[in-house]
Order: sequence, then structure tokens, then C-alpha cells
Amino acid sequence: MPESINYDRVATAYESRYDRNDYSGVERALTDFVHPSSEATRQCILEAGSGTGHWLAFLRAAKRTMVGVDLSHGMLQVAHGRLIDGRLVRARAEQLPIQSTSVDRIFSINALHHFSDVPAFFSEVRRVLRQGGGLLVVGLDPHNGRDQWWIYESFPTVLLEDRKRYLPTATIRDLMEHAGLSRCETHEVQHRPVRLTVSEAERRGFLNRTSGSQLMMIAQAEYDEGIRQLKDDPDRVLLSDLRIYGTTGWAE
Repeated sequence: MPESINYDRVATAYESRYDRNDYSGVERALTDFVHPSSEATRQCILEAGSGTGHWLAFLRAAKRTMVGVDLSHGMLQVAHGRLIDGRLVRARAEQLPIQSTSVDRIFSINALHHFSDVPAFFSEVRRVLRQGGGLLVVGLDPHNGRDQWWIYESFPTVLLEDRKRYLPTATIRDLMEHAGLSRCETHEVQHRPVRLTVSEAERRGFLNRTSGSQLMMIAQAEYDEGIRQLKDDPDRVLLSDLRIYGTTGWAE
């Protein structure tokens, strides 16, 4: 049975994922998505599932009003320390405490699979977006069979649970359209092949249980056994060949 993830407890360690992994493709996709049509207009940008505020801080600029929404008090505490000029709100993505037709861009990066009611979230997105505003959802799609990941191989429960948690990109587009968004499209925003030994993975923190939600959600016994087997062969080569997708929809 999968474990429940307490993000308040792991908030301070969560930020290290951005040091371990390459997110350059996601950065480019997000920059292109929020680029204003008019430099004279002040944008309102909202992140749903804003976590530690990493992506809001990445986008920080003049002529932007930044809003982060997250349910974890611990994550918001970390974000407060880095986002001086933004507004952070503890709330559910499915019940955004935001005025209707008041936001230009909404994005959610590696967070949609944590929302308990995705259709409700998309309905809220449509409500708060201004005409011409857009939504960007970024994440994995473990349903398409294209990815290889040593975590899936070493911890069999992870792939099963990821296929329960993550929606196929086609389903995401369908739900966006049902909520009233238009021109819903999915693009691969980053292809991330990685090859490293077990000892390198351990040194860089990839074996830590807090390195990602995948290792946090499995039972402690499975995690311990998988780590034991990996450390028994420190020269074993671990392969990752992951694709990250961005799906957009627009309020018209």
C-alpha cells in the first residue's frame, strides 16, 4: 500500500531536486508561455501547486503580479523566504481563492498528479482566467511506454502508482476542453537521458527518499530493500530516459 506524503516534513529538502536535475527545457517552455503579448500590460501569473516557490522566483520580473497557491504550510514557509514580492496563499487548487477573470497565465509544474479533483481544478482555471489567458500543465506521462527509468525497474510499485497518479496527456487535453479551454495541445518540452553509476547516484542524492515523490510514496520496506540491492552493486549503471510534457489550453 502506498505511503501518504507529508510535504510539510520534506519541504526544506525538496528544493535540492532543482540542483540534481536538468530543467532547462521546462524553463524555456515556461518562459515562452508567460511572455506577455504587450510589454505595457502588467501580467498576473498564478502557479497552482507552487511548492517552494522555485518557479515563481524563476519568473520574477517587473510588470508581473505573482501568486502561488499550495496546500502545504511547510512548502509555503520555504517559498516565503525566497519570494519577497509575491503573494502566497494556502489553498486547494480545486478551490482557488482568486477573483474571476483576473489572471493572465496559470501554470502547474509536476503538481497536477497531487490534485484530488483535476476536473474541478480545470473548471477553476477557466473561471479565473481572463479572455486570452492560458494554462500550462507540465509533467510526466508514464502511460505512453516511451520512458525508461531505473526507479521504475528497482522499485516495481512506483510505475504502478505513477500510472494511477499521472493522467495521460490525451486525458488532460480532453478535461481541459470539457472545462471550456480551447486550442489544447501537448508538446514534449524536455527529453532527459541520464546515465550514472549507483555510487554516483548516491553521491548526488538520487537515492535519498526525499529526492522525489516516487520514492516517498512507496512502503518503507520496499524502499529499504531496493536501496540495499542497489548498494550491493555500486558500479552498476543506472539509466534514465524520461520525457517531460507540457499541455496548454486557452480561454477564448
